Amino acid sequence: MNTSLIIAYIIVFVLSAIPLFEAFVVVPVGILGGMNFTMTLIIGILGNLVTLLLIIVLMDRIKRWYLARQERKGNTRDRKSQRAEAIWKKYGLPGLAFIGPFFVGSHFTALMAVILGGSQKATFWWVTLSVVAWTLGLSILVLFGVDFMNLEDRQFLSRFISD
Repeated sequence: MNTSLIIAYIIVFVLSAIPLFEAFVVVPVGILGGMNFTMTLIIGILGNLVTLLLIIVLMDRIKRWYLARQERKGNTRDRKSQRAEAIWKKYGLPGLAFIGPFFVGSHFTALMAVILGGSQKATFWWVTLSVVAWTLGLSILVLFGVDFMNLEDRQFLSRFISD
C-alpha cells in the first residue's frame, strides 16, 4: 500500500470523526474516489464511532455544559433541539437515532437522546446501528449507482494522488 493511499484512509478516518461530516457522507465520497469499498467503509465507520463513543462516555459532563449553556441563553431552545425533541416524542430513541443524523449529525443526535431520557448504553447501540446502516446503505447505492451509470473512470482521486 503506497503512502498516498494510507494518507487518504487517514483523511477518511479523521473526517468521519468530525461531527457533521459523518461517515455516511465521507465514505461514499471515498468510494467514488476509487478507494477500496470495504476498507473505506470500515475506516469511516470506526472514525465516526470513536468520537461518538467519546461523547457518550463524557455525556454527563457534556449534558451539564449543554443545559447550563441553554439556561444562560434564557432557556431558548434552538431549532436543532426542538427538531430532536419532536422526533423523540413521535418515534422514541430508535426513531431519533435513525432520523436525527440527517438533520443534526450522529453526535448531536446522541447528545439529545441522552438529554431527552435515553440511557447511555441504549443510545450508543441505536446510534451505532444507525451510523452503520446509513453508511453501508449509501455506500452500496453509490457503488451500484456508479456501475449503473457505466462510469469507467470513477477514480477521480487518482488525478490528485501520484504514485
